[in-house]
Amino acid sequence: MNLSFLKLHRSLLLILVVMLTSVLTLTLSYGHYKGHSQIDWFDVGGEGGITAMTLLWIFFILLSRPKGRVTNLLFSGLAIMNLSMTLDFIDEFVYYSDEQAWLSTIESIPAPFGMILMTVALYHWHQEQMTINQQLRNRERFYREHQLSDAISGLASADYMKSQISRELNLLHHSLHGFSLLMLDIAQFDRFNRQFGDAEGDKLLQEFAQVITLNVREQDLVCRYASDCFIVMLPNTELAVAEQLSVSLVSALEAFSFNSSDKAVSYKQKVHTSLVAATHRDSTSGLLSQLHQKLLTNKNLHGHTA
Repeated sequence: MNLSFLKLHRSLLLILVVMLTSVLTLTLSYGHYKGHSQIDWFDVGGEGGITAMTLLWIFFILLSRPKGRVTNLLFSGLAIMNLSMTLDFIDEFVYYSDEQAWLSTIESIPAPFGMILMTVALYHWHQEQMTINQQLRNRERFYREHQLSDAISGLASADYMKSQISRELNLLHHSLHGFSLLMLDIAQFDRFNRQFGDAEGDKLLQEFAQVITLNVREQDLVCRYASDCFIVMLPNTELAVAEQLSVSLVSALEAFSFNSSDKAVSYKQKVHTSLVAATHRDSTSGLLSQLHQKLLTNKNLHGHTA
Protein backbone atom coordinates (compact mmCIF):
# COMPACT_ATOMS: atom_id res chain seq x y z
CA MET A 1 0.00 0.00 0.00
CA ASN A 2 1.43 3.35 -1.08
CA LEU A 3 1.03 5.89 1.75
CA SER A 4 2.80 8.76 -0.01
CA PHE A 5 -0.41 10.76 -0.62
CA LEU A 6 -1.22 10.73 3.11
CA LYS A 7 1.82 12.95 3.71
CA LEU A 8 0.17 15.63 1.59
CA HIS A 9 -2.91 15.69 3.82
CA ARG A 10 -1.41 16.19 7.28
CA SER A 11 -3.56 19.28 7.84
CA LEU A 12 -6.78 17.42 6.96
CA LEU A 13 -5.83 14.51 9.20
CA LEU A 14 -5.12 16.96 12.02
CA ILE A 15 -8.54 18.59 11.52
CA LEU A 16 -10.20 15.17 11.69
CA VAL A 17 -8.35 14.20 14.88
CA VAL A 18 -9.15 17.54 16.55
CA MET A 19 -12.82 17.29 15.55
CA LEU A 20 -13.24 13.73 16.85
CA THR A 21 -11.32 14.50 20.03
CA SER A 22 -13.48 17.55 20.68
CA VAL A 23 -16.70 15.62 20.13
CA LEU A 24 -15.62 12.79 22.41
CA THR A 25 -14.43 15.20 25.11
CA LEU A 26 -17.65 17.25 24.98
CA THR A 27 -20.08 14.35 25.00
CA LEU A 28 -18.25 12.26 27.59
CA SER A 29 -17.83 15.30 29.84
CA TYR A 30 -21.56 16.13 29.91
CA GLY A 31 -22.99 12.66 29.38
CA HIS A 32 -23.81 9.99 31.96
CA TYR A 33 -23.21 6.31 31.34
CA LYS A 34 -26.50 4.47 30.76
CA GLY A 35 -25.44 1.22 32.29
CA HIS A 36 -24.89 -2.10 30.57
CA SER A 37 -28.49 -3.22 30.81
CA GLN A 38 -29.80 -0.13 29.01
CA ILE A 39 -27.52 -0.37 26.00
CA ASP A 40 -29.05 -1.65 22.74
CA TRP A 41 -26.11 -3.61 21.39
CA PHE A 42 -27.82 -4.17 18.06
CA ASP A 43 -27.88 -0.39 17.52
CA VAL A 44 -24.31 -0.13 18.77
CA GLY A 45 -23.18 -2.57 16.09
CA GLY A 46 -25.09 -0.83 13.31
CA GLU A 47 -24.24 2.76 14.18
CA GLY A 48 -20.67 1.91 15.17
CA GLY A 49 -20.15 0.11 11.85
CA ILE A 50 -21.46 3.08 9.85
CA THR A 51 -19.23 5.47 11.82
CA ALA A 52 -16.17 3.26 11.25
CA MET A 53 -16.94 2.91 7.52
CA THR A 54 -17.07 6.69 6.96
CA LEU A 55 -13.67 6.99 8.66
CA LEU A 56 -12.38 4.24 6.35
CA TRP A 57 -13.75 6.12 3.31
CA ILE A 58 -11.96 9.26 4.46
CA PHE A 59 -8.73 7.26 4.83
CA PHE A 60 -8.95 5.80 1.32
CA ILE A 61 -9.80 9.17 -0.26
CA LEU A 62 -6.76 10.78 1.36
CA LEU A 63 -4.68 7.72 0.46
CA SER A 64 -5.52 7.87 -3.25
CA ARG A 65 -5.94 11.54 -4.12
CA PRO A 66 -3.63 14.57 -4.42
CA LYS A 67 -4.31 17.87 -2.69
CA GLY A 68 -7.00 20.02 -4.28
CA ARG A 69 -10.55 21.31 -4.22
CA VAL A 70 -12.23 17.99 -4.98
CA THR A 71 -10.27 16.22 -2.25
CA ASN A 72 -11.15 18.95 0.23
CA LEU A 73 -14.84 18.72 -0.66
CA LEU A 74 -14.88 14.92 -0.35
CA PHE A 75 -13.10 15.12 2.99
CA SER A 76 -15.36 17.87 4.34
CA GLY A 77 -18.56 16.11 3.34
CA LEU A 78 -17.52 12.79 4.88
CA ALA A 79 -16.05 14.42 7.99
CA ILE A 80 -19.27 16.34 8.69
CA MET A 81 -21.37 13.23 8.11
CA ASN A 82 -19.05 11.32 10.44
CA LEU A 83 -19.62 14.01 13.09
CA SER A 84 -23.35 13.24 13.11
CA MET A 85 -22.72 9.51 13.13
CA THR A 86 -20.23 9.78 16.00
CA LEU A 87 -22.71 11.78 18.10
CA ASP A 88 -25.42 9.24 17.33
CA PHE A 89 -23.09 6.36 18.20
CA ILE A 90 -22.06 7.90 21.55
CA ASP A 91 -25.76 8.39 22.39
CA GLU A 92 -26.03 4.61 22.67
CA PHE A 93 -23.78 4.71 25.73
CA VAL A 94 -24.65 7.99 27.47
CA TYR A 95 -27.65 10.18 28.31
CA TYR A 96 -27.71 13.91 29.03
CA SER A 97 -29.38 15.94 31.72
CA ASP A 98 -32.10 18.40 30.73
CA GLU A 99 -29.55 21.24 30.64
CA GLN A 100 -27.38 19.36 28.16
CA ALA A 101 -30.19 17.86 26.06
CA TRP A 102 -29.11 20.08 23.15
CA LEU A 103 -26.28 17.62 22.49
CA SER A 104 -28.83 14.99 21.47
CA THR A 105 -30.82 17.55 19.48
CA ILE A 106 -27.94 18.69 17.28
CA GLU A 107 -26.65 15.24 16.33
CA SER A 108 -28.76 15.08 13.16
CA ILE A 109 -28.00 18.65 12.00
CA PRO A 110 -24.50 18.17 10.45
CA ALA A 111 -25.48 15.16 8.29
CA PRO A 112 -27.56 17.04 5.65
CA PHE A 113 -24.79 19.62 5.18
CA GLY A 114 -22.27 16.81 4.80
CA MET A 115 -24.45 15.09 2.19
CA ILE A 116 -24.79 18.34 0.23
CA LEU A 117 -21.01 18.78 0.25
CA MET A 118 -20.55 15.15 -0.83
CA THR A 119 -22.99 15.65 -3.71
CA VAL A 120 -21.07 18.71 -4.90
CA ALA A 121 -17.79 16.82 -4.48
CA LEU A 122 -19.02 13.82 -6.47
CA TYR A 123 -20.18 16.09 -9.27
CA HIS A 124 -16.76 17.74 -9.50
CA TRP A 125 -15.09 14.33 -9.22
CA HIS A 126 -17.19 13.17 -12.18
CA GLN A 127 -16.09 16.23 -14.17
CA GLU A 128 -12.48 15.55 -13.20
CA GLN A 129 -12.71 11.94 -14.41
CA MET A 130 -14.28 13.04 -17.69
CA THR A 131 -11.33 15.38 -18.25
CA ILE A 132 -8.81 12.64 -17.41
CA ASN A 133 -10.53 10.18 -19.75
CA GLN A 134 -10.43 12.73 -22.55
CA GLN A 135 -6.73 13.29 -21.95
CA LEU A 136 -6.12 9.53 -22.06
CA ARG A 137 -8.04 9.27 -25.34
CA ASN A 138 -6.03 12.17 -26.76
CA ARG A 139 -2.78 10.55 -25.67
CA GLU A 140 -3.81 7.22 -27.20
CA ARG A 141 -4.66 9.00 -30.45
CA PHE A 142 -1.34 10.87 -30.31
CA TYR A 143 0.58 7.59 -29.92
CA ARG A 144 -1.35 6.00 -32.76
CA GLU A 145 -1.07 8.95 -35.14
CA HIS A 146 2.61 9.50 -34.45
CA GLN A 147 3.42 5.80 -34.70
CA LEU A 148 4.76 5.59 -31.17
CA SER A 149 3.45 2.06 -30.71
CA ASP A 150 4.15 -1.09 -32.68
CA ALA A 151 1.11 -2.47 -34.52
CA ILE A 152 1.97 -6.16 -34.11
CA SER A 153 3.28 -6.40 -30.54
CA GLY A 154 1.43 -3.44 -29.02
CA LEU A 155 4.69 -2.32 -27.43
CA ALA A 156 6.40 1.04 -27.82
CA SER A 157 7.97 1.66 -31.22
CA ALA A 158 11.68 1.98 -31.96
CA ASP A 159 11.29 5.73 -32.52
CA TYR A 160 9.65 6.18 -29.15
CA MET A 161 12.39 4.15 -27.45
CA LYS A 162 15.05 6.34 -29.08
CA SER A 163 13.33 9.48 -27.83
CA GLN A 164 13.17 8.05 -24.30
CA ILE A 165 16.85 7.04 -24.37
CA SER A 166 17.74 10.60 -25.39
CA ARG A 167 15.58 11.94 -22.58
CA GLU A 168 17.19 9.66 -19.99
CA LEU A 169 20.65 10.64 -21.18
CA ASN A 170 19.77 14.30 -20.67
CA LEU A 171 18.59 13.51 -17.13
CA LEU A 172 21.46 11.18 -16.33
CA HIS A 173 23.31 13.60 -14.05
CA HIS A 174 20.21 13.78 -11.79
CA SER A 175 19.94 10.01 -11.40
CA LEU A 176 21.49 8.01 -8.57
CA HIS A 177 22.04 4.86 -10.60
CA GLY A 178 21.82 5.79 -14.27
CA PHE A 179 20.00 3.39 -16.56
CA SER A 180 20.66 0.20 -18.50
CA LEU A 181 19.42 -1.18 -21.82
CA LEU A 182 18.69 -4.82 -22.51
CA MET A 183 18.32 -6.17 -26.04
CA LEU A 184 16.49 -9.47 -26.64
CA ASP A 185 16.52 -11.40 -29.89
CA ILE A 186 14.56 -14.54 -30.81
CA ALA A 187 16.93 -17.14 -32.23
CA GLN A 188 16.09 -18.68 -35.61
CA PHE A 189 13.08 -16.40 -36.10
CA ASP A 190 13.59 -16.14 -39.89
CA ARG A 191 13.59 -19.93 -40.17
CA PHE A 192 10.43 -20.07 -38.01
CA ASN A 193 8.71 -17.64 -40.40
CA ARG A 194 9.75 -19.61 -43.46
CA GLN A 195 8.56 -22.87 -41.91
CA PHE A 196 5.26 -21.76 -40.35
CA GLY A 197 4.35 -18.54 -42.15
CA ASP A 198 4.22 -14.85 -41.30
CA ALA A 199 0.90 -15.10 -39.45
CA GLU A 200 2.36 -17.57 -36.96
CA GLY A 201 5.46 -15.39 -36.74
CA ASP A 202 3.32 -12.39 -35.79
CA LYS A 203 1.53 -14.51 -33.19
CA LEU A 204 4.86 -15.56 -31.73
CA LEU A 205 5.97 -11.92 -31.52
CA GLN A 206 2.72 -10.95 -29.76
CA GLU A 207 3.03 -13.68 -27.16
CA PHE A 208 6.76 -13.00 -26.74
CA ALA A 209 5.91 -9.33 -26.06
CA GLN A 210 3.29 -10.34 -23.49
CA VAL A 211 5.76 -12.53 -21.60
CA ILE A 212 8.30 -9.68 -21.51
CA THR A 213 5.67 -7.22 -20.27
CA LEU A 214 4.56 -9.57 -17.50
CA ASN A 215 8.12 -10.09 -16.29
CA VAL A 216 9.51 -6.55 -16.18
CA ARG A 217 9.05 -3.93 -13.49
CA GLU A 218 6.41 -1.22 -13.64
CA GLN A 219 8.98 1.50 -14.38
CA ASP A 220 10.66 -0.41 -17.25
CA LEU A 221 9.92 0.46 -20.87
CA VAL A 222 9.68 -2.27 -23.52
CA CYS A 223 9.79 -1.73 -27.27
CA ARG A 224 9.88 -3.87 -30.37
CA TYR A 225 13.00 -2.48 -31.96
CA ALA A 226 13.13 -4.38 -35.25
CA SER A 227 11.64 -7.64 -36.50
CA ASP A 228 12.36 -10.16 -33.72
CA CYS A 229 14.49 -7.76 -31.68
CA PHE A 230 13.20 -6.11 -28.49
CA ILE A 231 14.75 -3.54 -26.16
CA VAL A 232 13.97 -3.07 -22.48
CA MET A 233 14.95 0.20 -20.83
CA LEU A 234 15.74 -0.24 -17.13
CA PRO A 235 15.64 3.19 -15.44
CA ASN A 236 17.69 3.86 -12.29
CA THR A 237 19.31 0.44 -12.67
CA GLU A 238 23.01 -0.34 -12.39
CA LEU A 239 24.58 -3.00 -14.58
CA ALA A 240 24.78 -5.61 -11.81
CA VAL A 241 21.07 -5.32 -11.07
CA ALA A 242 20.28 -5.25 -14.80
CA GLU A 243 22.16 -8.52 -15.25
CA GLN A 244 20.03 -10.19 -12.58
CA LEU A 245 16.84 -8.88 -14.20
CA SER A 246 18.09 -10.09 -17.58
CA VAL A 247 18.70 -13.63 -16.31
CA SER A 248 15.22 -13.76 -14.77
CA LEU A 249 13.56 -12.43 -17.92
CA VAL A 250 15.40 -14.81 -20.25
CA SER A 251 14.45 -17.75 -18.03
CA ALA A 252 10.79 -16.78 -18.29
CA LEU A 253 10.99 -16.37 -22.07
CA GLU A 254 12.79 -19.65 -22.69
CA ALA A 255 10.40 -21.52 -20.38
CA PHE A 256 7.42 -20.18 -22.35
CA SER A 257 6.02 -22.62 -24.90
CA PHE A 258 4.42 -21.18 -28.04
CA ASN A 259 1.49 -23.11 -29.50
CA SER A 260 0.50 -22.58 -33.12
CA SER A 261 -3.05 -21.63 -34.06
CA ASP A 262 -3.92 -25.20 -35.06
CA LYS A 263 -2.16 -26.61 -31.95
CA ALA A 264 0.08 -28.67 -34.25
CA VAL A 265 3.29 -26.90 -33.24
CA SER A 266 4.70 -26.40 -29.76
CA TYR A 267 7.80 -24.26 -29.87
CA LYS A 268 10.21 -23.01 -27.22
CA GLN A 269 12.38 -20.13 -28.36
CA LYS A 270 16.04 -19.58 -27.58
CA VAL A 271 16.85 -15.97 -26.69
CA HIS A 272 20.02 -14.00 -27.36
CA THR A 273 20.73 -10.96 -25.24
CA SER A 274 23.04 -7.98 -24.90
CA LEU A 275 23.23 -5.46 -22.08
CA VAL A 276 24.79 -2.02 -21.68
CA ALA A 277 24.78 0.61 -18.94
CA ALA A 278 24.56 4.26 -20.00
CA THR A 279 27.19 6.81 -19.01
CA HIS A 280 27.45 10.60 -19.32
CA ARG A 281 29.62 10.18 -22.42
CA ASP A 282 27.12 8.06 -24.37
CA SER A 283 24.78 9.09 -27.16
CA THR A 284 21.58 7.39 -28.24
CA SER A 285 23.08 6.05 -31.46
CA GLY A 286 26.21 4.98 -29.59
CA LEU A 287 24.26 2.98 -27.02
CA LEU A 288 22.19 1.26 -29.70
CA SER A 289 25.34 0.45 -31.64
CA GLN A 290 26.91 -1.07 -28.52
CA LEU A 291 23.81 -3.18 -27.94
CA HIS A 292 23.82 -4.43 -31.53
CA GLN A 293 27.54 -5.28 -31.54
CA LYS A 294 27.31 -7.12 -28.23
CA LEU A 295 24.29 -9.05 -29.51
CA LEU A 296 26.22 -10.16 -32.60
CA THR A 297 29.16 -11.19 -30.41
CA ASN A 298 26.90 -13.21 -28.11
CA LYS A 299 25.25 -14.91 -31.07
CA ASN A 300 28.65 -15.91 -32.50
CA LEU A 301 29.83 -17.18 -29.09
CA HIS A 302 26.83 -19.48 -28.84
CA GLY A 303 27.06 -20.60 -32.43
CA HIS A 304 23.53 -19.48 -33.37
CA THR A 305 22.39 -17.59 -36.42
CA ALA A 306 19.65 -14.95 -36.43
